[in-house]
Amino acid sequence: MAMGATLVASDAADLVDTGGSARGGQESSLVGKLLLDRYRIIARLGAGGMGVVYLAEHVTLKKRCAIKVLSDEFANKEDIVERFLQEARAASMIAHENVVEITDYGQTPSGSVFFVMEMLSGEDLADTIRSEGPLPWERVRPIMMQICRALSAAHDKGIIHRDMKPENCFRIERGGTTDFIKVLDFGIAKVTNDEGESKGLTKTGMIFGTPEYMSPEQAQGMRVDHRADIYAAGIIMYELLTGKVPFTADTFMGVLTKHMFEVPVAPSSIVPSITPEVESVILKALQKEREHRFATMRDLLAAIESVSNGGAAVSLVNETIVRPPVGRLLAFGGGATVITAPPAEPASRSTSPLWILAIVGVLGIAAIAALMLGPNDPVNASETSTKEPIAAPPTEPKSADVPPAEPPKDEPVAPALVSVRITSNVEAEIIDPRDGSRLGVTNGADGVQIERGEAPRALLLRAAGYDDLPIEVVPTRDVLSSYDLHKPKVGAKTGKGVKTGVKEPTPKEPTPKEPTPKEPTPKEPTPKEPTPKPKDPPAVTPPGLKDPFGKVGG
Repeated sequence: MAMGATLVASDAADLVDTGGSARGGQESSLVGKLLLDRYRIIARLGAGGMGVVYLAEHVTLKKRCAIKVLSDEFANKEDIVERFLQEARAASMIAHENVVEITDYGQTPSGSVFFVMEMLSGEDLADTIRSEGPLPWERVRPIMMQICRALSAAHDKGIIHRDMKPENCFRIERGGTTDFIKVLDFGIAKVTNDEGESKGLTKTGMIFGTPEYMSPEQAQGMRVDHRADIYAAGIIMYELLTGKVPFTADTFMGVLTKHMFEVPVAPSSIVPSITPEVESVILKALQKEREHRFATMRDLLAAIESVSNGGAAVSLVNETIVRPPVGRLLAFGGGATVITAPPAEPASRSTSPLWILAIVGVLGIAAIAALMLGPNDPVNASETSTKEPIAAPPTEPKSADVPPAEPPKDEPVAPALVSVRITSNVEAEIIDPRDGSRLGVTNGADGVQIERGEAPRALLLRAAGYDDLPIEVVPTRDVLSSYDLHKPKVGAKTGKGVKTGVKEPTPKEPTPKEPTPKEPTPKEPTPKEPTPKPKDPPAVTPPGLKDPFGKVGG
């Protein structure tokens, strides 16, 4: 870290040493202040893009701690405040020795928010790799086992880190080892509740994370699960053993493209001492299809332990990956989607194609087309339009006895179709609202076929226990889209109130009943209730600040 091997706590990649110079009035004004009547701010440790970390001391316990404060400029942005507090919530939910401990939260005098964490003395693994890498397997093994245990504990609580990298693995001295690991920075973690529903801080199609450590599905902006962390752990292991990440490029998009379309160089070709068994564990974690990786972080941990004890190499799936042909770029949200070939497997295995969202937002189809048509890609317009000349048949003399041939009749042309593939958080029926017919289901490998056209086509997603979701697609070409269906609010009826093109039965009007005269009820004297004793005042929570340690959900 830029601060060196001294004191730091959490959000390692977000902190830079600024030599003590304040970025604004908030930072310098907090030194010497007392927060929550118990934390005395001693010094400023560093600042990042969104906040500042201070050294503090509990005035009663005389225990040093670190306090991370959100910058005042973001204090009125509800989504940023919620994400900031989610870091505290996620870490406190895990409660594991290899995860940074976060113990308290509150508001500053200026109205911003902060949380309190344990003080750590050491350096992150990125600094270790720069100064000592590549590391031998005997040292990498216990480091990776600690990372796996920390992430396994997080996954058990429904938390996906989504930004695992060496900068977020802090190395301290504890328990007789100098390689004790603390996993940091859950600021962009995906937190789910007991029903498996994530808090709505991100939307499908948004890309979060660090490109060198992103799984293919995460780079696409698709919905991720715990296997994105397994992929990132594989890259960390690769980097610890070789001193390099498997994929680099001059641009953000260049790195993401390599994650999707290139097979990593074998680690043993960089460091020959890496055994085939260890290499197989790394490459298994880095499989493009998440179904081919380790199923859980515990499986990765077990594989690391096994190869260290003389176990055999783990099996890999031979994934044959190709760039999509020209003309197969599929429109999606101002970007494009691309496709990889199915794995070269025996017929008994699944060969469904992996559809990948390559870019979203400002990265348009032209940028992807430029990537696809590099100097090694010989396909171009002149080649596709070149055809062999066809010799004309010899002209025969006309005969008066032979009637002229009738011109061939036009054959009916079948309407051009496009494939519409839709993914969703739950499997849902795809309904044609014009006649209520069922076209197919979401999350299928092949999608549904509809007629090509320029006009938007209305569709409806329907799943039991969820509100109907009307959508629109423009079927000018094959389309891949992703949506979330939501459960109805309390008192609402699923599937009602949405126009589907299907006529609802007209409710019969109720037959009016004769009013029944009510007899007056004699009033009973209301007994006086005893005056309740005053209760102790409730614990005071700063006004407008949500408790980050409360129940997660919604």
